[in-house]
Amino acid sequence: MQRKFECIVRGSASALLTLCTPAIAQLPSNSVPVFITDQRVLVGRYHYEEKSDNFKIDVHLNADHTALYRITTGPTDSDFIKAEGFWTVEGDVIHIHNRPSPARLDSSGSPTLDPTVAISVIATNADGTPAEGLGVTWPDASGLYAMSDGRHANRAAEKVPRTKVSIVRLADRTVLATFDFDPRTANSFRFTYHPSDVEPFDIPAIALDSRAQTLEVEVGTASAKLQRVAG
Repeated sequence: MQRKFECIVRGSASALLTLCTPAIAQLPSNSVPVFITDQRVLVGRYHYEEKSDNFKIDVHLNADHTALYRITTGPTDSDFIKAEGFWTVEGDVIHIHNRPSPARLDSSGSPTLDPTVAISVIATNADGTPAEGLGVTWPDASGLYAMSDGRHANRAAEKVPRTKVSIVRLADRTVLATFDFDPRTANSFRFTYHPSDVEPFDIPAIALDSRAQTLEVEVGTASAKLQRVAG
């Protein structure tokens, strides 16, 4: 099963770069972010331009938390990426998200009792390949556990109490399924994942000053400093 991602290929003065925006991203920057206590300060339009390459980046952070992330190139400003979605803030990092199409996670078979584990969750795609980009959590868990090769398991010694377990899409924390867990009855669960045709992505950015006049925004495996032009 192929899963689509937003990708671009562009030439620059230094090299030809293939840039793909992953579902979960970290800003590859040595810059020091400024913590913005009032998110209204971030509202505005930001722009970056390489005139020699006709390469432009525009980011709009709107007051209603909708967002635009756009990369154009060439004399006619042809779109390489145009993603409309929403923006959030976690700590000192701004996250720009798209709006993916719906995804579905279906229970597959009846839960079973496996004495070798405390809890086991397995998710596969419809073609039987391991599902990607999912995590498992529950109240009082140590955190959100990212599934590896479509699996999460706690060892038998790591007791998990009776609780409600959630399976989420890591990229945007969408809860795809929940189930009641009781270790006395069943602890091994299987699911079939039907992902979005276009996967969600998270483009990180940071403010470089207290008035957010400059944003440093991820562009593939690099970053660019965008200047405020409005707002």
